Amino acid sequence: MLTKYSSELKVQIASDYLYGRDSYNGLSQKYNIAASIIRTWVKAAELNGLESLKVKRTKREYSVDFKLDVVSYYLKSDVGRNLVAAKFNISPSQVYSWTKKFQRGGPDALLPVKKGRPAKMPKKTEKAKRNKQIGTLTDKQKYEAKILEKDARIKELELELIIAKKVAARYPRYPIDKRHR
Repeated sequence: MLTKYSSELKVQIASDYLYGRDSYNGLSQKYNIAASIIRTWVKAAELNGLESLKVKRTKREYSVDFKLDVVSYYLKSDVGRNLVAAKFNISPSQVYSWTKKFQRGGPDALLPVKKGRPAKMPKKTEKAKRNKQIGTLTDKQKYEAKILEKDARIKELELELIIAKKVAARYPRYPIDKRHR
């Protein structure tokens, strides 16, 4: 996997901003990088240090609890994916991916998936028993996931109501509810 910007460049740009050597717009023009990307790097550096901007070459495994925390924070707060990613020191695409998985399949979609082709005859070893236990959610995780689902649905309905009110204000001849005709 190639990264578009080197770790050194990210650290240099964030340092320039944090030490007051340049502004977002100045850095954007100097390096020909969108100011929003630079803001994300700076926020990540402020929250987690400059080390967090270094490219991580090892694949990291995240617990279901961590994924639920990220999705919960993203759905409950009004900050964007970039700031959530900076807060948890992960990539914005990871926030997007986990949120979509959660919205499509609930908390079970965040469980680790065993890779590879299944064995012809399963081995009944201690390792197999542990792997089987990995794929289940605790009662606490299920409860938290239900709350998250409800919160996401409430937020979705609130947005629909706001949109409906704006449409009704713009087009008063067309009521929101057909029963009022």
